[in-house]
Amino acid sequence: MGEPALRRGRLLGRALTIGWLFALQTLLWLGGSLWLRLRFGGRERRNEWFAHNMLALFRALGATFVKVGQIMSTRPDLLPKHVTKALERLQDDVGPFPFREVRRTLEADLGRPPEQLFAELAPVPVASASVSQVHKARLHDGRIVAVKVRRPAVHEICAFDLAVMQWAARQAARWPGIGAVDPEGAVVQFGQAVFAQLDFRLEAANNRRFRANFKGDPDVAFPEVIEALSSERVLCMSFVEGTKILSVGETRFDPHRVARVGLQALLKMIFVDGFVHADLHPGNILVTPQGKVALLDVGLVGELDEPHRKAFMRFFGAWAQRDGDAMARIMFDLSTERPSQPEAFEAYRAAIIEFVGRYWGQRLGQVQVGRVLMDLLSIVRQHRIRLNPSFTTVNIAIAVTEGIGKQLDPDLDVMSEALPFFMSHPLDVADQG
Repeated sequence: MGEPALRRGRLLGRALTIGWLFALQTLLWLGGSLWLRLRFGGRERRNEWFAHNMLALFRALGATFVKVGQIMSTRPDLLPKHVTKALERLQDDVGPFPFREVRRTLEADLGRPPEQLFAELAPVPVASASVSQVHKARLHDGRIVAVKVRRPAVHEICAFDLAVMQWAARQAARWPGIGAVDPEGAVVQFGQAVFAQLDFRLEAANNRRFRANFKGDPDVAFPEVIEALSSERVLCMSFVEGTKILSVGETRFDPHRVARVGLQALLKMIFVDGFVHADLHPGNILVTPQGKVALLDVGLVGELDEPHRKAFMRFFGAWAQRDGDAMARIMFDLSTERPSQPEAFEAYRAAIIEFVGRYWGQRLGQVQVGRVLMDLLSIVRQHRIRLNPSFTTVNIAIAVTEGIGKQLDPDLDVMSEALPFFMSHPLDVADQG
């Protein structure tokens, strides 16, 4: 059987699997929803049931849906809280693909068999996920490297799965009570994020930029890309030895210092560089034997141009002053979609002012900034306002980094750590243009 026939057969099988699982989960959701309506009558129980079924469906559908679900879990500005909370439980843990496929990709992309490219290449991967797997190797000059290889046919499968998602999103948009959610627009955004992670040349470029931005920093590290051994489907980088950040207490290094270094690195990305790691989680942050905080997997990033960087500084400054009106206007000005009716803006503005007012009298260090930001994004969504995705990315990155940091140092204070950046760029905060 030829390759085109195999491809058609694979996609047909995929279509049948997706159709069957969608139908099964829809029946389960409708039946469960009806029972919950009759038994309890409350929307909250039905929302939980819907989120539970979505989680089960994404797990069953595999790699693409798991990856998209993980991205969905970071977008409270687009999706209801009961959906994002459920999808946070998705794990990108997929079995490895055969080593013969690794060999085939390396030879096709790099032009030589693995034996010529590497002095040693471990056949068993050190990590395996939905998009790729990573093998440890030794170069002929003795350097130890990590070789990240894309899964066979994953681009084709992702394209097919995302087309199915878009069709499902169009159907979902017709459901009563879908409210402020824009399912099709959300799937388009999630799809763009997934495809960005399929081209390793983009990750290599991101990594080079981060290394340049943090050049000379004694506390923060990024792996070095081996350009001659990298391509669209292969990424070769220096192998980073280290301890996962949440296990740093088992080392000789001070967890409080590590928490502060990680937060300071993020704040520099936001307020100085305008180039932000958008996939920060405990598995992507290591503490090296030298005590450096190493940041990995930079396939997803958020960029803030100069106007947006200044706007975010004004937004942070307005929060420090508990100025809900200014915060509402800044987010509204940064939106890509908004209601045109004046009364809709006033309702949104009043909701933000009321929310921010709850924190009057609380010292900055007493408030978990990440939680505030997530709640603000939820309010924005409820009022049918679509924020610039980069603005949302920054908010998510702050929330995640603060959450990790507070596990290492419960007294970690985002606003206190941000103060030096405001002092260094006073015109950015004052500039209203």
